[in-house]
Amino acid sequence: MKTQFSFTRFRWLFRKHTAENYKFYLLCAAVLVGIMVLFTGFLIMMETQPFTTDKQAIVFIFLLLAAGAIFTSTIFAHLGDKRKAIASLTLPASHLEKYLVAWIYSYVIFQLVYLACFYLVTFILVPLDDWQGQEFEIMGLFTNDEGQVTGLVLFFFLHSVTFLGSVFFEKWHFIKTAFMFITVSLMVTLLNKSILQSILGHSFDDAFPFSNLNFSEEGEYFQIQFPQGQEYVMALALLGTALILWVSAYFRLKEKEV
Repeated sequence: MKTQFSFTRFRWLFRKHTAENYKFYLLCAAVLVGIMVLFTGFLIMMETQPFTTDKQAIVFIFLLLAAGAIFTSTIFAHLGDKRKAIASLTLPASHLEKYLVAWIYSYVIFQLVYLACFYLVTFILVPLDDWQGQEFEIMGLFTNDEGQVTGLVLFFFLHSVTFLGSVFFEKWHFIKTAFMFITVSLMVTLLNKSILQSILGHSFDDAFPFSNLNFSEEGEYFQIQFPQGQEYVMALALLGTALILWVSAYFRLKEKEV
């Protein structure tokens, strides 16, 4: 390869990937719609109150994180099969182009398909709820809702974790990635708490990374947080970590050999 990226090569690689996997992706979309129907329908039947936009946002975020993590963990699953791995790695395209095809499908296209499925199910099921004479409401996509923004930031981070796990592990990608993520998270949390306690000389109730500090003293509860209007700094730290994981996934892909 004389260059790392050629638009013509990338276009043909994208078309090839689509032609080979579109049936699988359509099946995944159908399964996603089925899960949304069952999950949303169950909540509507169990709830005595209308399925408001706040409840819709919770379902939106929960299923986005769960479905996104599972789907992303399979994006490089073919590298665990020696025959498929040989065909993929010897394909006349650069690692960057192969990486971008997988990234676009697992991050960009997945979210577009997820949004289409979510609103399809929501527009069908929500009006069937008992609104007691009220006009039903559908969750807005671009509403200024802190919960939705937090969910999208978490998906950004979670995608980077599962994307790296899909490249790093050869089999059982989701299970191994989840196990490593939980283990590393616990270790980082404990280490973060110990370091903060030694620096500040105070015992904290909890000290999760990228979060505020909470502690109690003489029966009073205190919280150390970013100044109002600067909470975005914590989100930037999370996004920066995600970018590092994405770069790590690229270099891990480059290490793959036939």
